[in-house]
Amino acid sequence: MTLPAVALADTTVQPIDTRYARIQAEKSIELIARSFTDLELQEADLFDGWTAVTEVVVPYGAGDEDKQIRFSIPVYTDGDARLTEPTKPDVGADIEINGYGGVFDFVSVQLEYGLSSMQESGYNSAYYYGFGIVLVPLDTTTSDSDLFNHEGYNFVAGYRYDRPLSLFGSETQLLLNAGVRIYFSTDDLIQDTFTWADLKGAIVFDNVSESWMPVLELTYFGDPGEYDELLLKPEAIVPFGDRATLKLGAIVSLSDDGNQDGYTASFSYDF
Repeated sequence: MTLPAVALADTTVQPIDTRYARIQAEKSIELIARSFTDLELQEADLFDGWTAVTEVVVPYGAGDEDKQIRFSIPVYTDGDARLTEPTKPDVGADIEINGYGGVFDFVSVQLEYGLSSMQESGYNSAYYYGFGIVLVPLDTTTSDSDLFNHEGYNFVAGYRYDRPLSLFGSETQLLLNAGVRIYFSTDDLIQDTFTWADLKGAIVFDNVSESWMPVLELTYFGDPGEYDELLLKPEAIVPFGDRATLKLGAIVSLSDDGNQDGYTASFSYDF
């Protein structure tokens, strides 16, 4: 299947984490899973495991009023860690953390608005804002079976940009996402209230193969000098027909904080 450049702005044909600015033409659902190692949190460190989240996008509006709603729902998190909370009698013990929720990912709703289009400006741009909350805590095997990440909410906002780009003689798509997450009244993460940058960039190579597309993503999550998670993610996008897409990737850490290495995958479908 030949994949023209315009296909790279379609709903499912995008990187795992970096999003196109273009408002989608159709509704979509995507299940994203990733593994992680050596996460350091407020009450635990050496956290190794995996997590999964589902995204549902519903576009509406037309013309200059193009917009969409994005629902993000953590599905499950499971892993092993070391308890570091000094008030616990079993501090230093190996524990399990699992449940139907996320770590830094909360159940959230985002409103996204298109600002400019490829047809009119030569690039797509959009902004978004939203709200998230912890609905389901994670369980632990501490001596008192303390609930982990059992409260908190956050505010998210940002800007997205994408455009075609000729790079090293190849036709590519450049995607840039610049956002912020403000966490309030959280438990077990880093501190009760904190603000982190959420920056993502990706290059999607269009004409390497007729059946799949290589992707290179770079993401940053944190507060410079305090918590710096910088991740390089080489990926492959494999479309199936006109509506489904499988994406596979590796995670390579370029910093000492956050996830140190792992794998990521997603499956998306238009409807």
